[in-house]
Amino acid sequence: MYGLLDNLTPELGFEIDLPFEIFATSFNLPEPAADEEEEEISAEGLAALLYTKEAECPVCRAKFNNTLVRESKLRLSHMDELRPVYRGFEPLCYGITMCTTCGYAAFKDRFDVISDRQRETLLQHLRINYANFMPASYPMELDEKMGIERFKYALLTAYIKKVSLGEKAMLLTKTAWLYKAMGDEVNTSLFSKYANDVWTQAYQSERFPIFGLSEATVHFLLARFAFDLGDHGTSLRFLSQIIVDQNLSTRMRDMARDLKEQINQTRTE
Repeated sequence: MYGLLDNLTPELGFEIDLPFEIFATSFNLPEPAADEEEEEISAEGLAALLYTKEAECPVCRAKFNNTLVRESKLRLSHMDELRPVYRGFEPLCYGITMCTTCGYAAFKDRFDVISDRQRETLLQHLRINYANFMPASYPMELDEKMGIERFKYALLTAYIKKVSLGEKAMLLTKTAWLYKAMGDEVNTSLFSKYANDVWTQAYQSERFPIFGLSEATVHFLLARFAFDLGDHGTSLRFLSQIIVDQNLSTRMRDMARDLKEQINQTRTE
């Protein structure tokens, strides 16, 4: 199943301002520590968390079983800044709804948001280009690698569909989060870089809320990515706007202060 998008070429017939290599499902995973044990959910626990619901593809009209998460059953472990981390389970893997008949993929809450013109364009390009890249099916239980692959299908679809910059940026961000969850530092950095680029474009050209995110949340994302990329000046500029805004939540301002402290520590090392 993995590697289905590895051989994409520029002859697809539509423009993508990203290198085609990022669609390859390659992984740079660390060796697991001998004494490190990950919390796992039993089969019974998974059965309680997951369920299937029949969906209809708005592009090709095929019907398929879509796996969904009972979010009320999730057990929060902690917050990794803006990303919730759950005990023994990664719901991000299920964030994309995908039709395995035509290849159309999108965020589950954006799957049915499509115009007639977008549908015609998708039908044209998906039928021509996805024939050699389609998996027969996905299992009900998805791992991080499958989740990343589905996000990459959604990212490719997003460029055909010509969605907003904010939606593309969120796809890149959550792909980076999945790579981080796997411990893949190389691809985490790569997708963080492209997420930063697209968020910057969205910040400069789209009105708030950008893909449902407030200005402060986008400021924090840009500050986080800038820090990860070594641009401390840009990171501090965005963080200062968060810290001084008394209308924001205490948690948001605390996150900004914590990141500012990381920058100060990095500068003194």
